[in-house]
Amino acid sequence: MFSSPLRSLRSRATTALLAVAAAATATLSPLAAQPEANAQERCPAVAVVAARGSGQNTQVIPTRYANGAAWTSNGWEGETIRAFLQKAESRYSATHGGASVMNDVEVIGLEPRYYPAVFPQYDTPEIAIPATIAQAVGLAAQYTVPMLQTARRAGAEFLDSVNVGRVGVMRAINDYEASTGCRPGYILVGFSQGAMVVLEHEKELAARGQLAGAVYLGNPNTAAGDPATVGIQGGVGGILGALPFNSKTAAATPNRVNYCLPLDGVCDISVATLRGLEGGNNHGRYFLAPSPWDDQVADSFGRFVDQVRYR
Repeated sequence: MFSSPLRSLRSRATTALLAVAAAATATLSPLAAQPEANAQERCPAVAVVAARGSGQNTQVIPTRYANGAAWTSNGWEGETIRAFLQKAESRYSATHGGASVMNDVEVIGLEPRYYPAVFPQYDTPEIAIPATIAQAVGLAAQYTVPMLQTARRAGAEFLDSVNVGRVGVMRAINDYEASTGCRPGYILVGFSQGAMVVLEHEKELAARGQLAGAVYLGNPNTAAGDPATVGIQGGVGGILGALPFNSKTAAATPNRVNYCLPLDGVCDISVATLRGLEGGNNHGRYFLAPSPWDDQVADSFGRFVDQVRYR
């Protein structure tokens, strides 16, 4: 009975989210000149490339994730990924006799010059979720605001904007290696729009022999039936999950977790989600409030790191 409205919503939301991606990448500025290679005193076994969620540009808090860690993040990982990495450290310590997982991990938050993470902004830990199909259509309309605001230039700049955004992740990685002299394994971690940004770089890093794993939270490119998905059971996929490029087609390693909480209207556009059968919405909840699958995702991250540093 809901099949026709859902198809309509998916079509509207797909168009809107693509416009958001274009609007976000359009604000990227040319990269500043990078310093010459200067090897660090110590290189990490693993580096996390962290892409924060939309609008998470205010809590830029440089963070050291373990007492014995040699590195402090630049803070641009954002509050959701910061909470996830802190959970991973505490969980690993609890299950490994007080040992640390983050002692051997450097966190590289993607600065605005590589990834601006602009609009739409999500409140945390929750945003409103539609209780009816009509309200869901209204939510999809909100995502079209960037398209309306940039209508005169979007057509001409869309491809250029997307291309700039696509190379931003690898530029950040290459700049990091050039400035530090380090060549670690990488774990891609993205929340919401950030998952869209890092997802397509799995295959490129795998080809370089440097892909250690991937963790996605609230990924709009979640494909229906993705075996890497944790949380929802039998989800129909995310806002962009039906596109040819999605969480299944982008996969380049078995070391991946696609974490989608039930009632997250970004990564699971199901009838249950759209109706809000249990109330609320979980898109902003990841690791900022406890959920039943948090330990499982944190444990997977620990395994990904151990496979690199203990091989």
